[in-house]
Amino acid sequence: MMTTILFSFLLLLPLSKTLALTNEEASPILKEFIKTEFRILEIREAPLEGFWEVVTEIGQERRILYIHKNLRFVIHGQILDRQVKRNITLDRLKEFRKVNISTLPLENAIPMGQGKRKLYVFTDPQCHFCFQLHEELKRINDLQTFFFLYPLTPASYEKAKAIWCSQSKLKALEEAYEGKELKSLSCDTSPIDKNIQLGKRLLIESTPTLLFQNGKMVEGYMGLDTLENLLTLNSNF
Repeated sequence: MMTTILFSFLLLLPLSKTLALTNEEASPILKEFIKTEFRILEIREAPLEGFWEVVTEIGQERRILYIHKNLRFVIHGQILDRQVKRNITLDRLKEFRKVNISTLPLENAIPMGQGKRKLYVFTDPQCHFCFQLHEELKRINDLQTFFFLYPLTPASYEKAKAIWCSQSKLKALEEAYEGKELKSLSCDTSPIDKNIQLGKRLLIESTPTLLFQNGKMVEGYMGLDTLENLLTLNSNF
């Protein structure tokens, strides 16, 4: 009888190691690396064998740390998959992207149109798909769009500065989309740098990137019908 009980107990030992990591276990470990207030959003098995993936929220920022199942080792960085050439950490963080729209600095954006519905677009003035999206947005009624200049190349950065210093920023943006030369003017172009910093915090890697009123983020060009559907689903008023 004693042998049976002892054998059963030993069988349970390795199983205990597979139990999910709890918030209570993870929190003190994370505090060693995160020196400000944070919240744990989710814990799950990491794509790296032997580790837990812990998604945290620090203010407006999401961050992922990886804790080994022995609770000794912690990876505070990004995991890259060489086989599929993907940044696993960044891809995962994008699943948690949701923006508090009330915090967007609209003074750094170019408005277009009027309406109860609002849309916020990060755009590159030399991006062809941004131009196509722009033309679709002009056809939508009851919509005000705010364009955040988000140049992805040095040449686009110079275009963005010329747009921002123009008397009519919206007209200059449209001329830049069309490939027209813009006058090089001098003004305070720090809003463009602030947009770039904001976009990086939001993990925006491509343009156009759209933010809807409920904070949902969508990347890429889409046609009129898709835009209308997304605006209906994601507008708050």
